[in-house]
Amino acid sequence: MRKVSYLSYNMTTADANNPDGLVPIGRQFDFIGDVETEQMILNDGDESLCLGYHDVKVYQDVYVGDMMEYKATLTHVGNTSRDCRIEVYKLATPAFRTGKENCKPGDMVWFDEPVLCTEGNVRLVVKKHLQRGAQPDGIVKDPWRALDDFPEDE
Repeated sequence: MRKVSYLSYNMTTADANNPDGLVPIGRQFDFIGDVETEQMILNDGDESLCLGYHDVKVYQDVYVGDMMEYKATLTHVGNTSRDCRIEVYKLATPAFRTGKENCKPGDMVWFDEPVLCTEGNVRLVVKKHLQRGAQPDGIVKDPWRALDDFPEDE
């Protein structure tokens, strides 16, 4: 079973909400949610419910043009609860943000080592009746109950 999921994304102007191109942390959590959902689908065949985040630390701002990598690592599997470690890395940034002169639009500076921007933990829940087991290829087997399982409308 794969215990780590990744999502790579290049921040666009649609992700920012101010003129300086700063991406709000709430928008970053949209992507964190996507990567942890992928991990739950691979593990259980269901999207899960998020109970909450804890010990979240934000170290670096994220801007339009930054190339980001979101990572969710499954750390604990309980009866219905699952814990994941979340990490957000900046892989590259537009050259003009580094102060580089004579850079053209689209020039990027790739970091030798990814820069950790955010880290924390999340607790997710997959209800027992929705647990379908590991889905290593990401294709959920039998995602719907048979129609006979639903009560008749009266």
